Amino acid sequence: MIGLSFITSSVTVLFRDMVQIVNIALQFGIWGTPIMWAPSMFKGMDSYVWILKLNPMYYIVDGYRSSFINHTGFWEKPGDTLYFWVFTAIVFVIGLKLFKKLKPHFADVL
Repeated sequence: MIGLSFITSSVTVLFRDMVQIVNIALQFGIWGTPIMWAPSMFKGMDSYVWILKLNPMYYIVDGYRSSFINHTGFWEKPGDTLYFWVFTAIVFVIGLKLFKKLKPHFADVL
């Protein structure tokens, strides 16, 4: 979340319409996360489930669902855990570098 905050806050200063893009991305995010649907709904489409798993929130929501309903721990899916933390680290590094690069321009634009 800090990485995404760095990215959106630094870009919003220079590009005012970023607020609308974030709102659209949040709508896609809520429907792309298994909060509104269960992964078991896609039994016949196993070849497309990997697209849904690209969303890092899938790991968190599915982990909670698996823990409470199926009584399985998140450590039982090491591939998903590795993907989540690598994705999180990459977004954080990109956000931090972008924020530091654009920081000198904030005073001029504001």
